Amino acid sequence: MEINFDIITFVQLVVVALGVISASVIFYFGIKKNPANIPLGFAQLNASLAVWVSFSLSSQLLVYWPIFYRTGQIFVLIFCVMAFLHVDFFTKNRKWKGYDLLHAIPLLIYLIDYWDVLILPAAEKKELILLEIQDLALMAQFNQSKFFGPNFHHEFRTFVFGAYWVAQLVVLVKWARNQSTLSKYQKIWKNWIFVFLGCQFFIWFPHMISIFWLDQLTSYQLANTVSVIWLLILIFSLFFYPSLLYGKSFNGTIKASKSINKIQLTAEDEKLEEIISKIDTIVEKDQLFLKHGYSIHDLSRDINIPAYQISKSLNAFMGLGFVDFINQKRIQYCINKFKNGEWLNHTLEAVAFDCGFNNRNSFTKSFKKVMGVSPSEFRSGFEN
Repeated sequence: MEINFDIITFVQLVVVALGVISASVIFYFGIKKNPANIPLGFAQLNASLAVWVSFSLSSQLLVYWPIFYRTGQIFVLIFCVMAFLHVDFFTKNRKWKGYDLLHAIPLLIYLIDYWDVLILPAAEKKELILLEIQDLALMAQFNQSKFFGPNFHHEFRTFVFGAYWVAQLVVLVKWARNQSTLSKYQKIWKNWIFVFLGCQFFIWFPHMISIFWLDQLTSYQLANTVSVIWLLILIFSLFFYPSLLYGKSFNGTIKASKSINKIQLTAEDEKLEEIISKIDTIVEKDQLFLKHGYSIHDLSRDINIPAYQISKSLNAFMGLGFVDFINQKRIQYCINKFKNGEWLNHTLEAVAFDCGFNNRNSFTKSFKKVMGVSPSEFRSGFEN
């Protein structure tokens, strides 16, 4: 059989290589620093493998490695789930839960239905490939389905992809509405995730309209092109916006910035920077934020700095008022307790009081403002 290797298949091969490498990097930093990116690493890897299968079909090299026959569906179904879980993990700041296994149901349906085909000897798979590889529209019909008719898995995959896309959008919009302010990292991620959703839409849409009128070959080519573009966007966005890769700890959003350009700081700027450093150090060291009703005037008295200078330095270097600054310190303290396995059985009233809040309502409101989820939702991620 003649191998078809042109500029398109070359680009696909390069993207696959870069995609697998970048997925490995995402996994590494996801484990080390940014757990919400672990599903993104899985999504990136499976998107790359799906393009690999597409490359194998386009180049007709699938004949020589029949092990990948009918695996493209597997990679796409995993991608759909992992893309959703990345958004869900980030917006809810949660970890893996037992109920996440329910997302494996679409994949199990396919595996059960196509198991007999997937375990065929290589020689028999090669015969099937030779029958279909010249007609990708025929291959897209999934005629070897054991329990369902032709085209079922094409339509089922399209439905699953669309459902998870809508679910991502709902979670994202809900999270965005609960944010009164966003950190720089959150803004970058939000803008990037909308691009992510846009690319997913244009991968899904050609398959959707192929159910009604667009021929499957054209829809396959369009979706594959967008998949390649999406992988390139993700790969290069990691270089231009590295915070997407390694994330930014919560502490980074509430501590004084150390990256301010100091070349042209005025004397007043330098004084304000000294003040903010002193404020942050003393408030953390003495845990002043745990005092109920602690005000800017109390802090002014404790550190012997006028209240107006405290307010000015917080606004200039952190973009926060005093109340938000103290509340963020309290919430960070609470988060550390949850992460250390403490307070998991406390009532929210008790947690709020121990953090320095006067009541549960103000605590919940502040927690959602900072983290995007309620304290009970956040704490559930650490409960057994």
